[in-house]
Amino acid sequence: MEEYDIAVIGAGPAGEKAALEAATLGAKVIVIEKGNRPGGASVITGTIPSKSLRETVKYVMSLTQRDINGIDITLNQPISVKELMHRKNVVMTQRVNHIMDSYSDKNVECVFGEACFQSPTELIIRPKPPDEDDRIIRTHKTIIAVGTIPYHPPEIKFDGKSILDSDTILMLDEIPETMAVFGGGVIGCEYATIFSILGVKVKLIDTRGTLLSFIDRELSELLAIILKECGIELLLGENYRDITSDGKRVRTELVSGKTIETDALLFANGRQGTADKLCLEKCDLDLNSRNQLDVNENYQTTQSNIYAIGDVIGFPSLVSVSNEEGRLAARHAVCGTAAHRVGGDIPYGIYTIPEIALIGATEQELIEEKVPYEKGVCQFGDLARGLIIGDRRGMLKLLFHRESLNLLGVHICGQSAAELIHIGQAVMKLGGTIEYFLENVYNFPTLSAAYKVAASNGLKKIRN
Repeated sequence: MEEYDIAVIGAGPAGEKAALEAATLGAKVIVIEKGNRPGGASVITGTIPSKSLRETVKYVMSLTQRDINGIDITLNQPISVKELMHRKNVVMTQRVNHIMDSYSDKNVECVFGEACFQSPTELIIRPKPPDEDDRIIRTHKTIIAVGTIPYHPPEIKFDGKSILDSDTILMLDEIPETMAVFGGGVIGCEYATIFSILGVKVKLIDTRGTLLSFIDRELSELLAIILKECGIELLLGENYRDITSDGKRVRTELVSGKTIETDALLFANGRQGTADKLCLEKCDLDLNSRNQLDVNENYQTTQSNIYAIGDVIGFPSLVSVSNEEGRLAARHAVCGTAAHRVGGDIPYGIYTIPEIALIGATEQELIEEKVPYEKGVCQFGDLARGLIIGDRRGMLKLLFHRESLNLLGVHICGQSAAELIHIGQAVMKLGGTIEYFLENVYNFPTLSAAYKVAASNGLKKIRN
């Protein structure tokens, strides 16, 4: 029987980082991936594909912005799904090749097949293609990084053609004229803006009264305004009674009595873990109520030699966090180095059009905690760079302590928000005050100068 120091189940971002870190530390590592390519949802169906599509759409949008460029450019023919997906396919292939090269460089064995526990230290691998024999391996430590899949309510018949989830939305044969999106979270809002820019009439439905309910309320309200201006109809505080399709049209009946008919519907309301496929009962492991695994500070399950990382352990389900969890779990598994749960002030990037990014406390949280705070705001329309790129609706908001002037939160809506947020992150992590932004010089013209303007705006409120 083959023996390994570390077996990693799942080749998404968490598993990839764990495998490479363990191999760097000298461990004999095997990665088992149930798909036919490494990368997980991040590379194959989620983050990289959707963001690649977004960049293509933004490029098309920039060419047709006659009011900004002064050049009247129109597309000679409707853009096809195949054309839109070209960049996605190129980027995905490059990323997959990079991952495989990294495994090869570190002597990590990568096999494609389904893994199932036989005992806490033994795994059976059912390979793909299935004409090969099953393998049984022994492993000293196992790291579970199987991720999640889109949640499918049992009463909805997903067909992959008209009723879609976030995995199948990128497999559309043609761009629909109308689309309903159920779910006003990150995935729903991102795809709603992408398809709206392509000329699709989008109806965005969410059971809550606000979009992206976890972000700062002012940014949520600004996003709602921008979406409406883009032609997206918002149906907030609504829930579905029934969703059906006749193969041509999707009929969505809402609890309020409204009925919506569209060419397609994207259901983007949650994801669920896939660890239930691993025969966990063979090693006395139980899933929690969210179909996820509970772990300690070192990412160990109740079986000390079995770890779990990434989306399968729940919040915050970010690629950036999954990477760090993989590194920490691998170091503990190989070297015994004490780890910690990744938390605290983590930057979030939401790739709607425009982008949203945030770190730290929201105004609502500071009010509830009775923290004496003030805010400083900069509208991108007041910046030379904002005018140059045509981003007049963007904004950056700083929240800071009225007495110490320490930066407590940064909230951005606008172009390059996910990049700009790291300036605020650095100042927060180093315990800086907003005076830092006034005392330093910024290139001109840049969006980064928004920090200086916002800091000045906030300090005037407490010094006048």
